[in-house]
Amino acid sequence: MSEADIVAAVRGMLVVTLLVVGPFLAAAIVSSFIVGLLQAGTRINDLTLSFVPRFAATMAVLYTELPALWTRKALIYRDRLTTRVGSTGYGRG
Repeated sequence: MSEADIVAAVRGMLVVTLLVVGPFLAAAIVSSFIVGLLQAGTRINDLTLSFVPRFAATMAVLYTELPALWTRKALIYRDRLTTRVGSTGYGRG
């Protein structure tokens, strides 16, 4: 493996990680922002109040996005495998 192959593999891993984790992070950030605004407006500072909506938003994204995430992840791996097999020459008769 050359240095370019290693950099490409690491870059690919980071892209897949961001694609899988991105929706959950976005939901947690948005819900935290909304709860923070509500807490600042009402001056209620309770740790549970900030945790529960963030957890609920993350679970809602998990419930709605899990099939799409598995499909996207499978398509990414399929595309990478076919390009690697095609570039190495394996599988040719």
